Amino acid sequence: MPNEPNPNVDRDDADLPEASAVEKADVDLGQKMASHRDDPLVKAAGYAGKLGDQAPLYALSAGLLIVGLASRDRRLAGSGVSMLAALGAADLSKRLTKRLVSRTRPQVLLDERRYETDTGGSDAKPEQSFPSGHMAGSVAVARSLSRNYPGTGAVAGVAAIAIGASRVAKGAHWPLDIAGGAVIGLAAEAATAALLRWGAASLI
Repeated sequence: MPNEPNPNVDRDDADLPEASAVEKADVDLGQKMASHRDDPLVKAAGYAGKLGDQAPLYALSAGLLIVGLASRDRRLAGSGVSMLAALGAADLSKRLTKRLVSRTRPQVLLDERRYETDTGGSDAKPEQSFPSGHMAGSVAVARSLSRNYPGTGAVAGVAAIAIGASRVAKGAHWPLDIAGGAVIGLAAEAATAALLRWGAASLI
């Protein structure tokens, strides 16, 4: 059933007395982007954005590894390994961050008129908005793939950005959640790439 539009969708600054100017702007932009979440095209984009979930990304990475091993393509197999490592690190970092930060998702504000942020995390999924796991994983995998196959960089990057935008349009995340996920993804990939290089050098 479509969500009923809320006539009071815009919050003024008085509703977020303890929020910084950046957070207020983030909430305002997030609401505007999610205001059409029931439109067919937005819903379709939301379904497509599920490709950025952990399971599909793990499947893609493992698939490249298997194909690379089967075809004796060291570059492809190595890409699969690095993508799995980057994704695993991003996934772990995302989970740890969610245990430290509690933030309600845009859907909660749009449907219930409730917005909260706190430290300490939350076990309730509607309060686990920050950071975006889809974005963290997508960026980690995209960066890892482009490191091994530079020609894929533009396409992989655009795909990751599109997944992040779809999550905001769906009302699942705020823009800053997407930015946070991107930072985690980039950091995770950089760390695992360095670790894999060190490991490879140690074997020589």
